[in-house]
Amino acid sequence: MVDWAASGGGGGGAAAPDARRRRRRLVRWGALAAVAVLAAGALPAGAQNADPPMDSMADPPPAADDASLSSLSLSGVDFGGFSPDVADYAANVAADVSVTTVTATAANSAAEVSILADDADPDTDGHQVGLNRGRNWVRVSVTSADGMVQQQYEVMVVRDPGEAMSRNADADISIHGDPPQDGWAYFKGVWGINDRLMLIGHGGSSQIREACTIQSYDLATGLQLDPRLLDDPFLPGCSPFPTLNAVVNGAWSDGEILWVSYLHQKVIRAYDLEAGAFLPERHISTRSAKSGSQLLRGAWSDGETIWVAENYALKVFAFDLASGERRPDADIALETGADRADAGLSERYKIFGLWSDGETMWVGEGWAASQIYPGPNRIWAYDLETGVRKSDLDIPDPLGTNSTAYEGANMAGFWSDGATMWVSETRYSESIRAFNMPANALLSWLKLSDADIPFSADRFDYSVRVPLEVSRVTLSAAAAFSSSEVSFSVADADAAVGGVQVDLAEGLNTVVVTSANGDDTRTYTLRINRADPPPPPPPPLSTALSSLAVSGVELAFSADQLTYASEVGADVESVTVSAVAADERASVTVLPADADSVTDAHEVGLAVGANVVTVTVVAGEEMRTYTVLLTRPANDSDGSDDAVGGESDGSDDAVGGESEGSDDAVGGESDGSDDAVGGESEGSDDAVGGESDGDGPESLQQSESDESESGSEQRSDEQRSESESDVSESGSVGPALTASFEGVPDAHSGAGSDLVVRVRFSEPLAVSYVTMRDGGGVFVQSPHRVVRAKRVEGRSDLWDITIRVGGDRRLSVTVFEGSGCDGEHAVCTADGRPVSRSAQVFVEGPSG
Repeated sequence: MVDWAASGGGGGGAAAPDARRRRRRLVRWGALAAVAVLAAGALPAGAQNADPPMDSMADPPPAADDASLSSLSLSGVDFGGFSPDVADYAANVAADVSVTTVTATAANSAAEVSILADDADPDTDGHQVGLNRGRNWVRVSVTSADGMVQQQYEVMVVRDPGEAMSRNADADISIHGDPPQDGWAYFKGVWGINDRLMLIGHGGSSQIREACTIQSYDLATGLQLDPRLLDDPFLPGCSPFPTLNAVVNGAWSDGEILWVSYLHQKVIRAYDLEAGAFLPERHISTRSAKSGSQLLRGAWSDGETIWVAENYALKVFAFDLASGERRPDADIALETGADRADAGLSERYKIFGLWSDGETMWVGEGWAASQIYPGPNRIWAYDLETGVRKSDLDIPDPLGTNSTAYEGANMAGFWSDGATMWVSETRYSESIRAFNMPANALLSWLKLSDADIPFSADRFDYSVRVPLEVSRVTLSAAAAFSSSEVSFSVADADAAVGGVQVDLAEGLNTVVVTSANGDDTRTYTLRINRADPPPPPPPPLSTALSSLAVSGVELAFSADQLTYASEVGADVESVTVSAVAADERASVTVLPADADSVTDAHEVGLAVGANVVTVTVVAGEEMRTYTVLLTRPANDSDGSDDAVGGESDGSDDAVGGESEGSDDAVGGESDGSDDAVGGESEGSDDAVGGESDGDGPESLQQSESDESESGSEQRSDEQRSESESDVSESGSVGPALTASFEGVPDAHSGAGSDLVVRVRFSEPLAVSYVTMRDGGGVFVQSPHRVVRAKRVEGRSDLWDITIRVGGDRRLSVTVFEGSGCDGEHAVCTADGRPVSRSAQVFVEGPSG
C-alpha cells in the first residue's frame, strides 16, 4: 500500500530537495504497484470511477546518464541514513567486526555498480569486504547506462585497533610500488593528509628516486601516487646522489606548506607542498637553539609551535611556527636512559623522528649504523607540556630487530592517524610498518563536502572556503576508537541522512567537533567561509612587447624577435619610437633618451650612419631587450661634410669612400679616424660592421650571425658603452666593464639536464663563486637555476656557469648592468667598476 502522507500527497510545506527526490521515488514504486492491481482486475471498492491522484501516474524511466545509487548499506556498520545526494559517510565499529556485506543498488537498473575492495568471500551471497584494524575505505562506483557519467560513494569505516602499540601488519605500506623496483630506499620525513601517507627522504641508488622528492601512497590501496620534486636552488644535493648536508631528517606539513629539517643545516626549510616551490620567507633558523654543529632530526608541529629534535643536544627544541622565534619554555629534554650511560657509548645513540597527538610527544631513538654496537630501537613517550616521561606509552622495539643496522634496520620517521602508527625504517627497507595506537579521543577522519580539508589527526584547527552558491554541506567524522563519543556544535539539518548536514550563512561559519574517550577530550575547529572565490592569482610576469613601431619604418614586429635592422632616408633626422609592453606590470625603457620630452611620443634623433635603438622591458627580476639598428645614409655632394660612395680629402664624414685623417668614416678605410662603420680602422674609438685594432669599445654589430642556426635570437655582448674617460659611481676611472657569452649551445636537453655556458668579462672581477652562483651575478629565470660557478683555470674574468634545466621552455641567461657595487646583482672590478650594460643570451628548448 502506498503511504501518501510519506510520499508528499498531503500538505506541510515544501520539502528539502533531497527529501523531494526520495519521495518521488516512493511515489514511482507506489504507482507501479497500483498498475499491477488494475491489471489483475482487483479494484478497491468504490474506486472504479475515481480518478487516480496525479502523483500516482507512472514516472518516466530513469535517465541514461543517471549514475546515482538508490540504496547503500553495510552489514554491522551504522553510518546513518543514505541519500543519493550525499557521497561521503563515516562510521566506527568494534574490534570484533572483521567483515561487512556491502549492498548497493543503482537508481537506473541498467547502470553498472562496482565495489572496492574486492569480494573477500565470493562463495557467500553478497559482496564481502574484510575490515582491517584501523581505517578502511568502502568505495562504490556507479557508471551510468550511457557510460558518460560516473559517481563514487565512500564509507570510511574505522575498526578499533587491537592491543596498544602492537604490530598491525595488515596496514603495512610497500614503498617499492607495484611492480617492485630494484634497489632500496629509506624515508625520514613521514606525515599524512586525509587518505595519503606522505614520505620524503633519500634513496640508496638512483634507480629508486631522487632526494628531495615527495612520495605519496594511497592508504586505502597502498598504491604509489605521482611524486613531486622540491625546487630548492640554494640546497645542493637535490639530485640522485645527494650530498651529506642535503639528507632529509624530518618533515611536517599543514597541507599547504611543508617544513623539512636537513642534516647539518641550521634551518628548517619551507616549501609549497603542491608546487614544491622554495619559500625562504617561511624558513625557521635554528641557530638560536644551539651553537656549533647541529644534527636536526624529526620535526612536528601543532600549527602554532614547531618542534625539531637535535641529536647532539639530546633535546627537542621549540620555535614559533609563524615568526620563527625560539620557545625555550616548550623544549623537551630527552631522558638519557641506562643504555646511553654504558661505557661512553652515548654518542652512538641517535634520535629518529617525532610525532605528537597534541598531548604526548613520541620520540624515536635507536643506535647509529654499526656492526660493533648492537642496540634496540624504541619510540619513547613524553608529556608534550611538561616533558615528563610517559613510559606506559612506549613502543620498546617497533622494528623487531634489536640488532645492528646491517642485520636489521633503524627507525627513520613515523606518523599516526590516531588509530594506526606507521614507522619508516632505514637500511634496505621495503615497507612502512604499522602499529596499533593506545586508546585516545582523536578523530581519525574528518571530511567536508564541497571543500577539501587537509585533515590529519594531530591538527586541530582548519579554515576552508566554499562557493557562495553552496548553502548546505555535509560533514562526516569518525573517531579513532568506537568507544569515543563525537558531537558537533551545530544542529544536524537532516538527521535522516548520514553525517551532519550543516546549513551555511554567508560569510564565516564555525563548527566545533568534540570527541571524548574517558578522560581524554579533543576539540577540532572548522571555519567555513561561504563566499565568492578569491580572485585568481595574477598571470606570470611577461617581458614581451605587444607592439613595437618606428615611424617611417616597416619592422614586421614579432614579440619573439629581438633584433631588427632597417635603412631610413638620408633626410630623416629623427624617428618616433612606440613600444607597448604585453604585461601592464612591466616597465619599458627606450634608449637613446627622448629628444623631445615635450610631446608624448618618444623621439630619437638620427645621426648619419648606424643608430642603435634599444627597448628594454623589465618585469620583476626578468628582463628582455629589443634592438633596432637604423642606418641613415649621407647626402650626395662634392666637398660637402657628408659624402656617400665618393672620395673626399679632409672631409669630416665619408661613406663608401676613402678618407685620410677623417673623423668619421662609413664603409671605407681610415687611419687614425675616430669613428668608422663598415670599413677598417686602426686606433679608432668606435666601429660598426668593421674591424678594430684599437682599445676602444665596439658598438652593436648587426649581421646574419645574430641569429643562431636553431633560429633563436641572442643579444650581442659587445655593445656601445662609455669611453675610457668614464668615471664609475665609486669614482674609479677606467674602461667600461663588459660581459659576453661563449660556447652557448643552440638548444638544451629539457628538464633535469645540465648545460654549461662560459661568460667572459673584459677585466678581472672581484667576486666570489657564491655571488656568481647564488647572488644573482649570473641570472636565469625560474624554473631553471644556476647550480655551479667555476673560474676557468683560476681566472676571475672567465667563468663556466652550470645551469640545471627545470623545463622544456627556452631559457635566458643574463648578466645584469650594475648601478653600483653594493646591489643584489653587483659584478664589479676590484676598483669598483660594475658591468656597464646587461648582456643576455637565449637557449631554445629541446623541441627548438
